[in-house]
Amino acid sequence: MHARVHGPFDGVRIGALETPVQLYDLSRGGCFINSMHHQQAGIRVVLKIDLPYERWITVNAETLPRSSEFGYAVRFVNMSIETTERLERALQALQEGVCQEG
Repeated sequence: MHARVHGPFDGVRIGALETPVQLYDLSRGGCFINSMHHQQAGIRVVLKIDLPYERWITVNAETLPRSSEFGYAVRFVNMSIETTERLERALQALQEGVCQEG
């Protein structure tokens, strides 16, 4: 299980059109995408995520079966070592910031 940072985070879903999205519960393993549209499980998507401290990263993700009326969850797949390291640094910095504020 990966530690999660609630967010929100700005992102873009890359497809025929670039669609702005809001991400929540960001972790090393995936995130939740706030959306009014239902998303079928098992769909591959490409996301750009604006990470605090690290700027934009691009990740491949796959939609998960669990969804709600407010969005859907994805897991990250085939991340490069550089992208993984940048994501982990941003998450660690955010977690430490939350701990220091509390």
